[in-house]
Amino acid sequence: MNKNNARIWLFCQSLLFGRRQCARVQAGTSEPIHITPTATSGVHVADRVPAFSSSSRVWNQAKSYRTASLLCIVIAAATALAQSNGQPASPQTLTTTLLRLNKQYQSAPAATKTQLLLQMEAIAVQRQQLLLQLMKSDPGQVLRYAVPGNVRADFPTQVEGAIEATQQATGVLQVLMEDRSDGARLHYGLKTASERLSLHFARIAPTNLLTGSRVRVQGVRVGNSLALDCCNSTTTTSSLQILSTVLPNTFRGQHTLVLLVNFQNNTSQPYTATFAANETFSKNSQFYEEMSYGQTWFTGNVAGWYKLPINSTCNLSTIASYANQAASKAGFSLSNYQRFVYAFPSIGCGWWGTAYIGGTQAFVSGSYRLAVLSHELGHLLGLYHSHALNCQPKVDTGTCSSIEYGDTLDMMGNPSDFEGGHFNAFQKERLGWLNYGSSPPILTVQSNGSYTIGPYEAQNGIAKALKIFRSKNSSTGQITWYYVEYRKAMGFDSFLSNYSEITNGVVLHLGTSSTPNSSDLLDLRPSTTSWMDVALDVGQSFKDPNTGTIIKVSGVTSSGATVQVTLGSGGN
Repeated sequence: MNKNNARIWLFCQSLLFGRRQCARVQAGTSEPIHITPTATSGVHVADRVPAFSSSSRVWNQAKSYRTASLLCIVIAAATALAQSNGQPASPQTLTTTLLRLNKQYQSAPAATKTQLLLQMEAIAVQRQQLLLQLMKSDPGQVLRYAVPGNVRADFPTQVEGAIEATQQATGVLQVLMEDRSDGARLHYGLKTASERLSLHFARIAPTNLLTGSRVRVQGVRVGNSLALDCCNSTTTTSSLQILSTVLPNTFRGQHTLVLLVNFQNNTSQPYTATFAANETFSKNSQFYEEMSYGQTWFTGNVAGWYKLPINSTCNLSTIASYANQAASKAGFSLSNYQRFVYAFPSIGCGWWGTAYIGGTQAFVSGSYRLAVLSHELGHLLGLYHSHALNCQPKVDTGTCSSIEYGDTLDMMGNPSDFEGGHFNAFQKERLGWLNYGSSPPILTVQSNGSYTIGPYEAQNGIAKALKIFRSKNSSTGQITWYYVEYRKAMGFDSFLSNYSEITNGVVLHLGTSSTPNSSDLLDLRPSTTSWMDVALDVGQSFKDPNTGTIIKVSGVTSSGATVQVTLGSGGN
């Protein structure tokens, strides 16, 4: 044991055996710590321990002799187990140490069991905290070092509670999308009958599921988090089983309550209720009605401003709970609304908007405007982001990377922050606004020929896109398609009036059936760095390098675009 560890253990032993004072254990000092036994709390720590400043608040709040003792052991164990290079102990080291201590404990005489038990409790707590950190950054490590159930059962009861356990749970899935300037973040949760668990995937999180799906999960639980040995982007395993799915309602009026709230320490009202109502139920509603060809719009009310009885917080459930209480108290019947938007001043959450994909709740922090609001409401309708596929210098093969918000023509991408941008044909097909019932059709190309599609934004029943086979996944049977659109500077796509490179040709997207997060804009002019010149212009053709299918633009007019398609060997 080195000098610093010896000093820590000296302090611990002084505390454990009830001495009234012991040496301060920071290297190079001997400042005393006064410990006074009391009738009610066992010990009173009169002075904070500067050497352990991160734990000083806990020291001052110690309520019992045993608590103070355990805190001391935590510090000692953390230092003793640190690697010689100064890095924190690894999960492997802590797990090995914990198992070794338990083996010693099982055969130890009664006189030494108390100290061994305290050491195990301390190691277990430190290890639990490390696993909780790894749950967010590398859940595979949690699974790798999880203690098997039969081994866990051999630990004393006082220690067993701090050790992870394999658990199965059934409930309603929650998929939350955070929209941030540094990139989107997906969070998964499971709402059971009694609690909410956060879900963390050791491989790839499934992106074919929506909020509201009923699922059964099995994984390793640490605190309120579960690590799952799952999945790829579309398939599930024994760790995640889909019991039932719920499709969000994407038609007719979406009755919505907008709740404007602020906080005890931030009472600013950056816009009025009238402004929020106009953005939501006029501008945003008109945008959705145009995009859906008259099939979907937004109605509702604005409630607030309400000052919540809390300081600023980014805890969504807390904000929603207090906001709902305030609105109910003001006379709003929450059961009358399908969707809820909670809006508040910018408070440094790191995101401008967040929403449950396929759910009922969206949150807007800071600026309340169409580009933010309509994006978050798109998530509520069940949409993931519209990406761009960057394969420069090629179009869709070779070394490619996905750009999260990369679709420059679509509000579910919109990196240029335009106040418009129709959802692309893959996204609209998912919503039922194309190729479903009385919606305008998509022409699925099944033979060579010349095909005409109308302007994408036009409010009529003319075909709005072509759908051309690209590939089929041999394992899942899922098909990836090319979607061909003819964009014009009309309505909420009027921003395209400055981009003739788009309006003089057709735009291609990729999308995979039953895979909501697979929308990709293709760059048909990869020789440039711009994503506002991506169209295939008149006279140009694109040949799929795998199937040999050729897509050629024969001509464009104000009423439509004519596209010649020659299917290759893999063409449907």
